[in-house]
Amino acid sequence: MYLKEIVANGFKSFADRTRIDLRPGVTAVVGPNGCGKSNIVDAIRWVLGEQSAKSLRAGAMQDVIFNGSDRRKALPQCEVELIFADCEKELGTAFAEVSVMRRLHREGASDYFINGKPSRLKDIQRLFMDTGIGRMSYSFMVQGQIDQVLSANPAERRYIFEEAAGITRYKVQRREALNKLAGVDTNLARITDVVSEVGRQIATLRRQAAKALRYRRLRHRFTHLDLAWQAKQFGNRRTQVAILEADFASCREEVAALSEGLRSREAALGDARGRRTAFAEQVQQSQQALFDQRTTRENAEAEARTSDLRADDLVARLAEIAREAQEAEAAIADYDVRLSGSSTAKTDAAGSVSATDAAFRDKTAEVEASLRQLMEVEQCLRRARQDILIAEGEMTRARADVTNLEVDLRGYQSRHVDVSGSLAQAKEEREGLERRVAECAAVVTARHGELQAARLSEQEALEQGRTLLGDFRTLQQTISEQDRKVAKLSAQLGLLEQMQSRLEGFSDAAKAVLRGELAEAMPAGKAAALADLVTVTDVTIAAALETILGAASEAVTLDNAEFLPGIVAQMGERQLGRAVFQVEAPPAARTGSAAPGWLRPATTAVQSKSPAHARLVSNLFDGCYVCPSLGDFIRWWRANPDFEFFLVATTEGDLIDRRGLVFAGRPRKAAAGGAGSGVFSRESEIRSVRANLETENDQLTTFNEQAMGLQAAMDANEAELGQRRGATQFAAQELSVAQADERAGRATLSSADERIAREQRLLNELDAAKAEAVIRRDRAQETLTVKYTQVAELREAITTGETSVETARAESELRRTALGEARLSLAEQRQRLELVGREVAELESRRTEAAIRLSARRSEAAQNERQVAELRALSATAKETSLRLAGEIEVATAALAVVRKELSATDAAVEAEDRILAVDREKLRVIDTRLRGLEVALAEQTSQCGFLVEKVQADHQLEVASVDWRLQLWLADGEPDGLAGFDDLEDPEEKESERRPAKAPTHRGEPTAEDLAALDATDWPPLVREISELRDRMAGMGSVNLVAVEEYSSLRERHDFLTKQSDDLWKAKEELTKAIDELNQTSLKLFTDTFEQVRKNFQFTFERLFDGGRADLQLVQGEDVLESGIEIVAHPPGTKLRGISLLSGGQRTMTAVALLFAIYMVKPSPLCVLDELDAPLDDTNVGRFTDIIREFTRYSQFLIITHNKRTVSAADAIFGATMQEKGVTRLFSMRFNKERDQAEPTQPGGFTMAR
Repeated sequence: MYLKEIVANGFKSFADRTRIDLRPGVTAVVGPNGCGKSNIVDAIRWVLGEQSAKSLRAGAMQDVIFNGSDRRKALPQCEVELIFADCEKELGTAFAEVSVMRRLHREGASDYFINGKPSRLKDIQRLFMDTGIGRMSYSFMVQGQIDQVLSANPAERRYIFEEAAGITRYKVQRREALNKLAGVDTNLARITDVVSEVGRQIATLRRQAAKALRYRRLRHRFTHLDLAWQAKQFGNRRTQVAILEADFASCREEVAALSEGLRSREAALGDARGRRTAFAEQVQQSQQALFDQRTTRENAEAEARTSDLRADDLVARLAEIAREAQEAEAAIADYDVRLSGSSTAKTDAAGSVSATDAAFRDKTAEVEASLRQLMEVEQCLRRARQDILIAEGEMTRARADVTNLEVDLRGYQSRHVDVSGSLAQAKEEREGLERRVAECAAVVTARHGELQAARLSEQEALEQGRTLLGDFRTLQQTISEQDRKVAKLSAQLGLLEQMQSRLEGFSDAAKAVLRGELAEAMPAGKAAALADLVTVTDVTIAAALETILGAASEAVTLDNAEFLPGIVAQMGERQLGRAVFQVEAPPAARTGSAAPGWLRPATTAVQSKSPAHARLVSNLFDGCYVCPSLGDFIRWWRANPDFEFFLVATTEGDLIDRRGLVFAGRPRKAAAGGAGSGVFSRESEIRSVRANLETENDQLTTFNEQAMGLQAAMDANEAELGQRRGATQFAAQELSVAQADERAGRATLSSADERIAREQRLLNELDAAKAEAVIRRDRAQETLTVKYTQVAELREAITTGETSVETARAESELRRTALGEARLSLAEQRQRLELVGREVAELESRRTEAAIRLSARRSEAAQNERQVAELRALSATAKETSLRLAGEIEVATAALAVVRKELSATDAAVEAEDRILAVDREKLRVIDTRLRGLEVALAEQTSQCGFLVEKVQADHQLEVASVDWRLQLWLADGEPDGLAGFDDLEDPEEKESERRPAKAPTHRGEPTAEDLAALDATDWPPLVREISELRDRMAGMGSVNLVAVEEYSSLRERHDFLTKQSDDLWKAKEELTKAIDELNQTSLKLFTDTFEQVRKNFQFTFERLFDGGRADLQLVQGEDVLESGIEIVAHPPGTKLRGISLLSGGQRTMTAVALLFAIYMVKPSPLCVLDELDAPLDDTNVGRFTDIIREFTRYSQFLIITHNKRTVSAADAIFGATMQEKGVTRLFSMRFNKERDQAEPTQPGGFTMAR
């Protein structure tokens, strides 16, 4: 098996899809630091299930996704695929190649694939388990892992040896088995509690179920009887409804005939009323027309008056408009005159502005010339001033340098004194720190002792807890056994009670009589089993009593002997066989010798359950005795022959009668479960089992209380253990604090030493700086003297320049004054021109407004003249219309008087017709009243029918019309469905008088026509009373849990199921315990053998790599070898080191290599990855390192990340990692050609290297 191919896409610096082909042998990966070589190792570990981002040199797992570069964007996901070849044997698969891939998305989701199929991380770990390949196996030696292996806790170092021993798989299985065992214990405790609780619930629910059973039987009969009665009533009501409907129809026909005559008269009346309405409408229309004509005339007159008024107003307005037009024409003429004068003034002002502007330009040119001259002089002066400022600045700096150097010299002296004092103080503090470190070391020793004591106390509490746990588990087993015993007794008691309820042992004839199946010969409740009347007070002689009674033990007691002939006749007709009956008989007189004390009368061993049957019981056992031995009685009888008796039985079951017949011997063994035992023995056994069950339940309660006590003790121990653990942790914290103080003190002491050396160096530096400052001060004084001379010369030049500037500035000021005067004159001329312009513009605007106003007045005058003409014409038309309407109004008034006369005649005819119709309506009212009475009676009967429908629907959810009352009566005598299998339920609250034997068949079948016809003669009053009584009895039962029967059945099934589950859990616990023992034995053997082999190999490889020395592996002593740590002992040649922590870097690496190959000699891993393992080795050790790798290439494939040339020279293939593009890794590869003795590139762009 070897790693054939690595495909990385988006993982870390592999931004592009990169495929790395590998072959068996040694493959080296080289390249500069930071180019992504170690990312190949991270990719392999990541695929194999590494979950720690820190181990992959990342802050978070999403950091392994390519995060982008200057030229590339970040990728949303990454994936790496490993392909292993020739792996059928090692991986146990049917494939020659196995592909393992992991994909990570940016949002955090991680997917795993095996051969392209989605899988779990657990599947990948199981695939490579015990192969030596894994994220934390000994086949990976990466940067920093050497220190992790050599410096790790001895217990944490075990994983390498467990992987080599191949027990990782067993440890995983053992851990899973322990988890399952803990779950089984939890479930077992829980199911034990549940079974107990269910048992109590069954006992509680039994009484509710019995009550519900009785209620459901009462409900069944009540429902069918009530349905029959309601259906019968409904039928009677429907008959009454039919009769009323016939009378109602006849009366309604008579009403229809009268209504028809009324409708004809009402039609004639309607015609007369129509004519009256027509005349009334004609009168109304004539009145409305007359009103409209009068209104129109008034409107015409008003319109004529309005038109005249408006025409007069418009004439007055025309006169006003003519006056306004004359005023506008006069204003326009005045504006024209004023505009002519203003234009001339504007032309004169424009000429004056032009002359003044020419003079202003000449003055401006003179001022600019003088300003240029002034600027040149001022620029020379500024340059001089800048030079003197520079010179003065340099002089100031020189003076400051002198001053600063003098201050520094004084400061050096002061600092020399301070540093000397600080050095002395540091030496004093160091002495105090030495004392403090010694005190801290003493505190650490004391705290270490306290920690050991706390750990010992914690161990004692832990041992006590283990002892309590062992006792608790033992008690749990005892409770389980006791629980099984209780369950067994409960089952036995249930079986015996069922046999009693089924009348087991009685003949068919006796069963028929007791079950009330012979009701024709004897009413129900008049017979009872003899065993139900007798209580055996002494269980030890129950067998003797059964022997005395013989077949009579199954006798049926009759209240009245008169029923016996009928019963016998019925038994013969039904061929039920034989039965034994007991009837009341007079007591027989007994005389003779008195019985001895050991001869016990049978009547003293029994007693009647009811005083009413005391005489029957006494007669039954009269003359019967019980003795301990048959021989004793025979001998005594011979001595007392006058002793009167009927039967004598022994406690062993032998029998002798007065005739001297002896019945001896033992019957054959009864069938299992007491099926062959007698009635009295069975009753006695029931009482015995019930007593034993109570005893065992009490014992189980005691055990549970003890378990609760142990649980409380365990809780207290857990609390105590927690406190002691807290004390241990506190001691450990105190020790850590003391150790931290000691380390801090030593660090402070080291800092004090550094401070003393630093202060001494500072003193030396101060002396050297002081000498240099003296030299720099002398140089600065010389520079200051030169700058003084240069500043004096520059000041003289500035004085000359200032005089020249003043002269040029005075001349420039004179010219600027003349320019200001010219500018003022120009401004005045321009202002005068602007005023004239504004005046002309305003006059033009006013003239335009006056012209517009004149035009508007002229238009308005024309419009008003047109309106005056129209209004005059409208007034004339309105006056003509008023005269015409006056004549029309007189004609309409005469026509209205004629129509009113015709309307009065029509009203008289309508009143006469109304009187005739009143008589006919009275006749119709009388008949209609009778019809309403019939309708009310019909509605009442229909309402009663509806009430019955609603009542039946509400009470029984049935349509009463579909109910056959005969069938309901037939079903009322049957047994409710679904109540089979509950014969063991009996309601203790049910009175004896209320009990009635259940019908033999649960379903009576379909009734015949004769059966239904016979029900027509039913006497309903008794049934109605029974319905009321049933309703009262159900109401008197109070609250009834109707589903108690089903709940009882379900709970009983659950109890049986839980009992079976409890047995299965006990069996599973035993199997798990056995499996854990086997796993421990196998793991121990494999680990011990492998450890000894690795130990010998480590001694060999260490001596070979170091060319001498001594090494060893030791198990840390502990209780469990499978959990013991492993110590590494390494002594290179010529050294006697106390521990491996004192080894140098190269020695540590070689020790780790020795351990690695010692394990490889026991169990080689198909793949070994070494990441810069040779970095701390010298050339000699690198040679040994490569030699031993070469030897193991026949067992493993090696992938080496290295910078060492000798290691590279030992490789069969080389991959070069580069970053031509920043942040993106690119690989080049070459493989050594043994035939040509040179290396050849295996990919385009590779390189060739001679070997």
